[in-house]
Amino acid sequence: MSKAAEYRDNAAEVMDLANRAGTAGDKRRLLALAEKWLALADRSIRGEPQAHAPAGKALGELKPKF
Repeated sequence: MSKAAEYRDNAAEVMDLANRAGTAGDKRRLLALAEKWLALADRSIRGEPQAHAPAGKALGELKPKF
């Protein structure tokens, strides 16, 4: 499976979660995440570089950029 297809699958899963979200805020955040997955799929098709987490950082050590 290509990276783009994998990213689209992730977007579809998140959109399914959004459809079952309990609050409007949760739905909005999940739909925003799905849009990010779709954008990543488009970028991978165009061959643009992907942003990666800093080397040596565990997911729990990364801070969100709000």
